[in-house]
Amino acid sequence: MAKTYAAFYLPQEEKEITLPNQKNVDRISNQLIGLKQKFSFTFSDDECREMARNIDLQSTTEFTQKYAVGALTKIMNGEPVTNKTMLDSLFNTYAPALNASLAQTGFNSLVEMRNAAQAGNINVANFVQGLSNGLSTIQEMSIEKSSKYGEEIPVDVVEKCEYTYSTTVAEQKIKELGFLPQYINDLDPITIKLFGHVKNENAELWSINDFNNKLVNIMLNKTQIYFRIGKSIYENCTISFYKPTILNIYDIQFEMNLKINYLLNIFSEESSGNKRIMNPARLIGDYYNPFYNIASSEVYKGIIT
Repeated sequence: MAKTYAAFYLPQEEKEITLPNQKNVDRISNQLIGLKQKFSFTFSDDECREMARNIDLQSTTEFTQKYAVGALTKIMNGEPVTNKTMLDSLFNTYAPALNASLAQTGFNSLVEMRNAAQAGNINVANFVQGLSNGLSTIQEMSIEKSSKYGEEIPVDVVEKCEYTYSTTVAEQKIKELGFLPQYINDLDPITIKLFGHVKNENAELWSINDFNNKLVNIMLNKTQIYFRIGKSIYENCTISFYKPTILNIYDIQFEMNLKINYLLNIFSEESSGNKRIMNPARLIGDYYNPFYNIASSEVYKGIIT
């Protein structure tokens, strides 16, 4: 999908982090450490613990782990793995990691690697290092990069963007200037009035409805979202008005009012790469982690009049 001039971002939902079973990790790492000391592998104890952690995370039951580690023990001892349950537990459960290790271990397929393990004809050092690297690769792939800016809802064309700043001033006469602050209220929430278009390139009604439903649900739930226009990203935004018009099956025109409670971080802005973050949300952690703030680059497909 081509990047757009503007976009809305829905915050990521919190995901439960899978933790390893420390009892299993300790048991497996003790076995691996014992084997590497026995055969003088160039693995460190920390690498053994990391491998044990990934073995635990990437299997479903302690039963399969025990048989898989049993097969691994046979291989590290230079022995053939003749037990079918051991072979299945290792090669079926950890197939993705073993497949990722094929280049390093010198095999053309998992079938060829399995046959070599069954025959006891494996280069142990290459196999163990390859499996360790494969387990790490699969584990990294399973961890989605954290992004404060979640699902992107693109806006293809921006016709106009209006900003309204307002406050209420008392009408009473003020005799002394020293009392002036008592008669002027704080700045009201800023309104960004947006006029834009979203293209429906596949001419599917469900696609239009999906777009509308997402924005309406956000508005009804008063969910705070992020809004990017060009290189500017506005955080802590709430949708207060949304009016879509289907001009034709290929094009949705819409009007939207976004409210920003500017008093949350009055006159606050920060830089992130080549973008400027307005009214930034205060977060715990590394705010400038490049994997934490991910928003699509601007491409000037739209026009502003």
